[in-house]
Amino acid sequence: MSKLNSKKTGFASGIIAGKQTNTAGKYSDYELLRRVTLANLLFESDYYQPADEIMMQIENLCYKVTGQQVIDLALECRFEQKLRHTPLWLLILANDIHNTNVKDAIAKVANRPDMTMDLLQMLKARNGSYKMSKSVKKGLAKAFDQYDEYQIAKYRKSNMEVSLVDVVNLVHPKPTPENEKALKALVEDTLKPANTWEVALSQGANKKETFERMLTEKSLGSLAILRNLRNMTEAGLSRKTIREAIAQVKSNWLTPLNFLAAQRNAPEYTAYINDAMENCFSQEKIAGTTILAIDVSGSMGQVTSSNSKFSRMDLAFAMAAVGSYIFEDLILVFTAGSDSSRKGKHMIWDSAKGLGIFKYYKKIYSELGGGGIFTYQLCEWLKEKGYAKDADRLVVISDSQDIDAQYGSKRKPDTAPYKTSYIIDISTHTHGIKTENWTAEINGWSDRVFHYIKALESN
Repeated sequence: MSKLNSKKTGFASGIIAGKQTNTAGKYSDYELLRRVTLANLLFESDYYQPADEIMMQIENLCYKVTGQQVIDLALECRFEQKLRHTPLWLLILANDIHNTNVKDAIAKVANRPDMTMDLLQMLKARNGSYKMSKSVKKGLAKAFDQYDEYQIAKYRKSNMEVSLVDVVNLVHPKPTPENEKALKALVEDTLKPANTWEVALSQGANKKETFERMLTEKSLGSLAILRNLRNMTEAGLSRKTIREAIAQVKSNWLTPLNFLAAQRNAPEYTAYINDAMENCFSQEKIAGTTILAIDVSGSMGQVTSSNSKFSRMDLAFAMAAVGSYIFEDLILVFTAGSDSSRKGKHMIWDSAKGLGIFKYYKKIYSELGGGGIFTYQLCEWLKEKGYAKDADRLVVISDSQDIDAQYGSKRKPDTAPYKTSYIIDISTHTHGIKTENWTAEINGWSDRVFHYIKALESN
């Protein structure tokens, strides 16, 4: 069974209605459903939890819209928002609540073999068994039309209670010329392992030859390339070959932390990793002028968890790095100050872009004082300097050690100059969303927060 995340809490109606009002009445039921569903861009679990409050809110709203609207949203969640479990959950609800035929939608959404196993696990979590309707069964069977031998071999093993061969035995997919042999071998337990670098090396293959072969075949995935830059160097691949490998990285499923981890393991390739990051994220442009403010106070240097290699500062700087490519017009601000004098200090950053920003962390930290963040003073400074008047949105990444809001005069920041404003608290492991004078106060970290902002504003 996949590892369970902490329970996600629901969020106040303000996130649905926006910061102008606490009531949700001005939105249609479908718009409300879409906004609630978008919260899973930030907090989608590694495994479905039936007690999850956001999932329960989604279910309640599904009763108020049509089955086709639920299907349309599921397709958006999968192919535009890149969610994995949420679209499957929506399709289950469309079928259960509205008795809508979901055959074709399941066949489209479940574009990886492991998603068929995910769907069955959700059915069992919801209904207590793997019993499924005719359209769900036909949809799962039809999904196999798009799987080839490599995919079937790659996902045949599972940590879940149900395996891929169990799915095949339950839904009886019709073989295609591309998967007929693989399905037969899967059922007979004679299917050869997939052509992955892990399999090759576990079988004793030469590391250098394995990487060179797979790069030539273009069979090494983008994430695998980023994760293996150090292994490639140690195996003796030439610098030219590794540069060309990085140039192959084009997946839009990667996250900023994937690139940061690669840069940490192979800093000599930073420029090329930056190029790959730009190629991946520049397609997701967010229009307008954005002020992105990064908290560089001392507490941001703490690691995010006992098992993590990354500090809160790493996460924030990674977002600043990708923000330099994703925002159409970015004003990047670093902010901290002095706790003793209760005075904030801020700077506009116009030097290095991408992961090169990390090189200047100590300089930025020492210049700004390393004290807590002062959001009220930050917003006043942005107005005084003239940055606020031309900005469409304000995004603050911090750890909620806000001196202005929590101590002394307890002044709240003025976010009125912006169409939308967001503050992301990356210090907490309790996920949730609420609003006060922000469009959204997001508790809990996700490196997909910019994607969430874009999706929320596209309503």
